[in-house]
Amino acid sequence: ESCGQCTPCREGTGWLWRMVDRIQEGQGRPEDLDKLDNVAENIMGRTICALGDAAAMPVRAMIKHFRPEFAAKIDAAQKLTS
Repeated sequence: ESCGQCTPCREGTGWLWRMVDRIQEGQGRPEDLDKLDNVAENIMGRTICALGDAAAMPVRAMIKHFRPEFAAKIDAAQKLTS
């Protein structure tokens, strides 16, 4: 939980959570992966404490190492709703 003192952590961690949750719930969009990486990149090194970095690092690692799997999940979910 963010203390709310710095904007990148206060706003960014919420964005990360909502986008990852949306993907997990089958409502992800193809552009979400790039947005996730961008938001996480903009959190890292821009917060007062290490909480922002600790939230952003696993998201960036997830995208770096498992991007095809997340893209496949998004694609499969979109085909089901089309």
